Amino acid sequence: MGKNIVSLLTQSHFDYKSSARCFKFYDEIKRSGLYDEDFYLKTYDDVSGDGLTHYLVKGFKEGKSPSLEFDDDFYLKAYPDVKQAGINPLLHYIAYGVNEGKVIQNSYSIRRKDEICESNLPFLSNYHFEDEPLVSIIILNRDGINHLKRLFRDFDKKTNYSNYEIIVVDNASSDESVEYLKSLDLPIRIIENDINVSFSKGNNDAAKIANGDYLLLLNNDIEPTYGWLNELVGSIVNNENVACVGAKLVFPYYFTENREKSYSIQHSGDIFAERMYPCCLYAVNKSNSKLDIFDSTLTQNNCCIAVTGAVMLVDKEIYDDLGGLCEDYNYGLEDVDFCLKLYQNDFDVMFAANSLLFHHESSTRVKSESYFENDKHNYSTFWNKWGQFLSRNLLLDKINNKGFFTDKKLKITIVDDNFTENREIISEISKKFNELGFSVELITNMKNYYIGNSSDILLSFTDKYDVNELISRADIVKVLVIDENTVNSDFDITLSFDKSTDSDIYIENDFASEFLDKLEKILIDGYEF
Repeated sequence: MGKNIVSLLTQSHFDYKSSARCFKFYDEIKRSGLYDEDFYLKTYDDVSGDGLTHYLVKGFKEGKSPSLEFDDDFYLKAYPDVKQAGINPLLHYIAYGVNEGKVIQNSYSIRRKDEICESNLPFLSNYHFEDEPLVSIIILNRDGINHLKRLFRDFDKKTNYSNYEIIVVDNASSDESVEYLKSLDLPIRIIENDINVSFSKGNNDAAKIANGDYLLLLNNDIEPTYGWLNELVGSIVNNENVACVGAKLVFPYYFTENREKSYSIQHSGDIFAERMYPCCLYAVNKSNSKLDIFDSTLTQNNCCIAVTGAVMLVDKEIYDDLGGLCEDYNYGLEDVDFCLKLYQNDFDVMFAANSLLFHHESSTRVKSESYFENDKHNYSTFWNKWGQFLSRNLLLDKINNKGFFTDKKLKITIVDDNFTENREIISEISKKFNELGFSVELITNMKNYYIGNSSDILLSFTDKYDVNELISRADIVKVLVIDENTVNSDFDITLSFDKSTDSDIYIENDFASEFLDKLEKILIDGYEF
């Protein structure tokens, strides 16, 4: 639509003075290079028509940025009189600020990104190899030409590692992805599929033709920083039992929704969290997302239970021996599944803390109804395969305060409908558990049967309720304290203080320690959740 005084007037509610000023400097602003129409319309999907008109009249009031070359916030903070006057900051700079010598800066998103990249440099190991092992980089793509352009921008320069090949599995793209890939001066081979195969199958197919000693699974929505591949390879080569290495992933800058996530940690290795539905465990980033990117806990390599397949370097021989990624999944949990297979086979998974990449994750995820159905399928597959193993190991992890599978502390829920009579023993038990660093809660009324998703062990002094009606995680361990009058047999484990009573656990002296020791033995011996 272009410059239009009527449009300026109507959008400004007939503010004649403001509209005239915008009209006068409209062309000069456009020529300045400080307003980017393509950026503005792509970034703010609620804008239609002429973007510059919208920005001049409304956009700046809504916190919208005109481009990556001009920071509105900086200008208004540096020159509060402009903000007080209610003048569009870019308009003010072009009309008056240039001649007055006022200073401008690039967008915060650009400045902060540069700071992050520079701050990571001192932490790089810059590994030297007598012979660089060949790395086969595997990338799946479907209609992702914009992601590919960002990924391969200065790719060789940022990689700081020379011995690699690239295999792109293109899943029937309808854009110009394949043509773009063929135009690159990089060692690329392309598998051109006529259907959209799963993440597992695509990577497995590429692995079959890969020549590398190592496979690198790499999302197309990744933006590397200098030294990223050198760090990954050095971490796996210099740690004998490590079969898989993941990277530090950081969210990019978000101009609209999710702005609070901008430049925060997205991945630094996984642990497991718990919930009731869908049952019962799911992998999450193990570090606090509010930590500084260069916190001391995030600049040191460490082993973890799993890393994301968005950036995952794997020993190819081991990958092949374990059958690659499980193809029962469809774009979800196949990476966690593979890492658990490594753990079961006594291999280590490592987080390479200084291999830093930006992950434009939200731009590739559309959460439609089919997305949630697929998510449900993946979690059902995962739970059926790994539920017993993980429930057992998480509980053992909590009992022994290891913090490897989960950072959650053990929680015991005590149920007793006759607390007055049992006050002394329950008080002693609660204090002992608390001294060991565990959480304890007491429920004296089971009318609503609600336990919630945070409790690991139910320790009941009464059987006068239907334990099968509990609202809790399916893998909660239900323990009943019994005597000669007990008739309920629906609990998982029975416990007594009387040696003559037939029970799974007999407690003689120190309840907390004895109980946990004997429960641990039951778990190790093959307890079924």
